[in-house]
Amino acid sequence: MEDSMDMDMSPLRPQNYLFGCELKADKDYHFKVDNDENEHQLSLRTVSLGAGAKDELHIVEAEAMNYEGSPIKVTLATLKMSVQPTVSLGGFEITPPVVLRLKCGSGPVHISGQHLVAVEEDAESEEEEEEDVKLLSISGKRSAPGSGSKVPQKKVKLAADEDDDEDDDDDDDDEDDDDDDFDDEEAEEKAPVKKSIRDTPAKNAQKSNQNGKDSKPSTPRSKGQESFKKQEKTPKTPKGPSSVEDIKAKMQASIEKGGSLPKVEAKFINYVKNCFRMTDQEAIQDLWQWRKSL
Repeated sequence: MEDSMDMDMSPLRPQNYLFGCELKADKDYHFKVDNDENEHQLSLRTVSLGAGAKDELHIVEAEAMNYEGSPIKVTLATLKMSVQPTVSLGGFEITPPVVLRLKCGSGPVHISGQHLVAVEEDAESEEEEEEDVKLLSISGKRSAPGSGSKVPQKKVKLAADEDDDEDDDDDDDDEDDDDDDFDDEEAEEKAPVKKSIRDTPAKNAQKSNQNGKDSKPSTPRSKGQESFKKQEKTPKTPKGPSSVEDIKAKMQASIEKGGSLPKVEAKFINYVKNCFRMTDQEAIQDLWQWRKSL
């Protein structure tokens, strides 16, 4: 059994899944995981004899890697139907790959526990940000460059609409004042005009204010398009992998703060991949040689 490794560089969020298997005299169980960026552990809880098991000695054995990276075999439980049909392991954690076998007895023997997976939170947040950028780019492509006058105002963001509405109200008020001044000048220079002709601009302005429409329909839509273009031009660039020297400096700083680095090559490789997103095998081997020299 190996203790779980603390990673100070990036926070990990554990996920628990149920685990169970059945062992017989000629049936071993191999627990393997894909070579992904997440860290896996097998936590065994109970070992019990199944229905139909004979009243004979059953020895359950586990084979995994020890702290030095060498294979090791450990006896998990010794069972007998009339004496001890069930054994509680209380959270016996093993790092895969693991082989569970029935060393003695015919079985069946049932093993239950949990499959623990440590998921890095930063990866999820970056994926969400990438999805948001894709959605913004798709919505920007759907609005054609020359169709600004035909785009409904509902597609513009609420915040932009509120600002544009306030600007539109101010523009309408200014236009009303200009129209009134213009009408007054005409009345002084020319003959008196009918009241219905003079009242027409004011009525039209009141109707436009009541309907919430802008006398210049292209103004709010052009601002909305500019906001989409700015968002398309400035997507957040995902972080790339760190250099070897930066990784060494961060590891050295972690050791000086009281942290520890894995001594097993397999766990060290997973540690580098999870914390620093390093995929270059030559760089990882260079880091491993540096780790052994500490």
